Amino acid sequence: MSSNQKMKVLAYVRTNGSITSLQAIQAYGITRLSAVIFNMIEDGHIFRKEHSVKVQNRFGEDCRVTRYHYKGQGIPLSQRDDLYPQENK
Repeated sequence: MSSNQKMKVLAYVRTNGSITSLQAIQAYGITRLSAVIFNMIEDGHIFRKEHSVKVQNRFGEDCRVTRYHYKGQGIPLSQRDDLYPQENK
């Protein structure tokens, strides 16, 4: 995964508030947006998913995609203790 892809998606969602896989393909040629978003979440970015958003493909046909709404920066998953609670001693 290219950090360049993450930077492009981050710039897009900061400007537009959200992104779909179709927009990622059209704007940047990113074909695996969900993988980019997954890695960004691991880095601490917060997204809300909106499933089954109707869009038109390049042929004018209706299709459904997921829209990712950007909610800001949080704590990277690797630094969160609540994900891996320690045993009580």
